[in-house]
Amino acid sequence: MHAAASRLQSEPVRRWRQALLATLLGLVGGAASAVDWTGRISLLGGASHPSSGDAGNGVAGTPTADQQSLRLMAQDQDESAEWSVHVKTSRQNTRGLVGSGAHASALFRWRTLADESRSGDGVSRATSIGWELDRAVYKLRFDQATLALGRQPVDFGSGRFWQPLNVFGAFAPTDLDTDFKPGIDGAVLTVYPSAFSSLSAVVALAPYGQSAIDHSAALHYQRQVGETSQLALLASHVVGQRQFGASFESDWRGVGWRIEGLHTRPEGGRPGSLFWILGVDYQFDIGTLVALEWHDDARGATREAALPTVAATRPMVLGLQQQMARRVLGLSVQKDLTPLWNASYTVLATSLRAADGGRSPSLLHQISLLRSLGNESDLLLALSIGTGKGLGPTGALRSSFGHLPATLTVRWRMYF
Repeated sequence: MHAAASRLQSEPVRRWRQALLATLLGLVGGAASAVDWTGRISLLGGASHPSSGDAGNGVAGTPTADQQSLRLMAQDQDESAEWSVHVKTSRQNTRGLVGSGAHASALFRWRTLADESRSGDGVSRATSIGWELDRAVYKLRFDQATLALGRQPVDFGSGRFWQPLNVFGAFAPTDLDTDFKPGIDGAVLTVYPSAFSSLSAVVALAPYGQSAIDHSAALHYQRQVGETSQLALLASHVVGQRQFGASFESDWRGVGWRIEGLHTRPEGGRPGSLFWILGVDYQFDIGTLVALEWHDDARGATREAALPTVAATRPMVLGLQQQMARRVLGLSVQKDLTPLWNASYTVLATSLRAADGGRSPSLLHQISLLRSLGNESDLLLALSIGTGKGLGPTGALRSSFGHLPATLTVRWRMYF
């Protein structure tokens, strides 16, 4: 009976593979000389060591996760237009871990255009095999404008750790895979009033059949100011929230600096909030980059007791808010050790007020070592460690990072 269930679970994936293969063969046979085909293979594995108060503590054995993914990319262009299609397939297996939720891009996809087969209980063991259409965009080029239609990434903001203007979702500061931002469904019209400015209008579709989520739109303007400065303005209506923001980045005596903020007014007449960042960075001649950034989001918690409430708010659940704490300091140091080796260290630090009135710090450390293997491939070794108060006796959060177990991750990727 188990074998029969396994065959039923794998049947959607098998049907999709057959359809995908037929489509690829048709496209290759019809336009092999014109279409540019590329791909990426990624193999990732990780193991955690939870201690008392950490998520996953008490699970028999060592919590582990592994993932194998293949991204196929096709694109073509001429003088007046271009198109791009990305299809991603993956297999993920976890033991003793609860998988993360969907990326915020799911809020802006009219149809999922994906399929997944799952097995296991979701905690002690879970395996998923699936595919998704991550990009499918057609872009028209005019004299002073472009119009892009379909599933495509939309990326605003200038911050290194956090980007308040990235209203359609952003990577977290410690994400290890940031090669491709997930695409959203809609249209992007970009007009270039001058050689040093652009105005983009974005319409993003809400998921079909989900009346609780509205269609979203944004207007983004950016302009070069002087020789080294950049100004950006944004007005948007995203998932029922009205937003206005701005950013300015420049440099002073070789030190880059930036300030970026977004004011959000939720639906229902609730009070608005401000999310802003201030950052600096400096590039040393010896191949070392140091970046420092301050995060202040009024939606975040300032007290330990408020963490469970913030974790359950709509922006956190939907993936539009990254940090539970209001104030976070981020520091990153990247250094080229040799032409083939690169090392980086990132730390996120926050402090919350405890029940006794004192301050309770929490830190998240991430150390990464990247080795180039040539032939468009590399090997990454990353260690992350969270410190601070762990989960309470009832499983409630008591710090931003104290519940995160020490985790070692190894990733190999190759482009072809």
